[in-house]
Amino acid sequence: MKKIILLCVVAFSMIGAEAQTKKGKKVKKAPNKEAVAKARYNKAEAQKKLMRDSLIIGLRMEDSIRLAVDSISDFQKDSMSLVYRENGLKNIDSLKNVRYGLIIKNREDADKMDKTQMDINSAAKLSDYQSKQVKYINQTYSDKAKMIVQGNDPQTKKQELVVLNEERKIKLRTVIGKSRERKLESERKDFVKKNGADEATAWIDIAESVAKNK
Repeated sequence: MKKIILLCVVAFSMIGAEAQTKKGKKVKKAPNKEAVAKARYNKAEAQKKLMRDSLIIGLRMEDSIRLAVDSISDFQKDSMSLVYRENGLKNIDSLKNVRYGLIIKNREDADKMDKTQMDINSAAKLSDYQSKQVKYINQTYSDKAKMIVQGNDPQTKKQELVVLNEERKIKLRTVIGKSRERKLESERKDFVKKNGADEATAWIDIAESVAKNK
């Protein structure tokens, strides 16, 4: 009987000790599926945000580079445009200067021709009316002579100038008479000898020389 009681005590002791051991140990809980899923979602969102932020930074850098390139391009265009404008203005100024120079020269030549004609007419004792008529005739035939000189071969030019000069003399004779026309021509030749050939009437000397050598 005592043995049975002793066995029971030992058995209860062992059961109590095992229960105490189980109580002392921490029991691991099964993982919460909702928490795991939420953690995975948060991690994925964090990765997406990181990628999105990196993409935004990259795009901003591209925009900055593009703006810088555009600024350089605009500056180059403006600089080139400024150069073109400056060169264009210089060219315009040059053309203006050339045209102005031609206008001044033509005016000076016209004034010189008028003075020469007036001196010759005065030496030939022509009236004011006769002087105006002679000036008009000489100017008309000088313009025709310029057109002849610009074309044809040299020999043809000379022959045409001879014909043109004869027509001029006939026109002068109808206005101032034959004797006065001869006097006028004599005064013109004397003027050329003293002052040099007049550019506007130099063709007359060529025509006279050709006619004399026929």
